[in-house]
Amino acid sequence: MKKLDLPWLEKDKPTNVAVYRKTKKSNTYYMIVTNMHVDVLNNLRATKPIIDHKYEIVELGIGIGFIEEWSKKYKIKNPKVLAK
Repeated sequence: MKKLDLPWLEKDKPTNVAVYRKTKKSNTYYMIVTNMHVDVLNNLRATKPIIDHKYEIVELGIGIGFIEEWSKKYKIKNPKVLAK
């Protein structure tokens, strides 16, 4: 996996990581790395959600260590980085 540029690390903001898949039977996993609060990622009442409501969230965590661990576990090569 390539080295990620996370601009919020200089400001001491926490890193939130979410792994999801688009259908329950899918073997393809996707990852979002962001500094947005976990409640914003997991909000069911949002009209424009970060992760679409029909997608299944598999893992949700706070910390940089999850990026490397879950990239290997779910074979994710290019995580999507979102900054607020």
